[in-house]
Amino acid sequence: MRISDRDPVSHSEAARILGITAVAVLKGGRFSDRQQRRIDRIVEQARERENALRKNDK
Repeated sequence: MRISDRDPVSHSEAARILGITAVAVLKGGRFSDRQQRRIDRIVEQARERENALRKNDK
């Protein structure tokens, strides 16, 4: 389930991003390269899923 019509990220994906962010905050407030890649991968997968859904709706 998406969070809103304008946001392709689901609640579970948002929770994963929040967890990664919380760890970054505890470790000094900056994302490591690995953390940033994980977030980028989550967002890209969400975009691909939403684009596929939009393509099928047409």
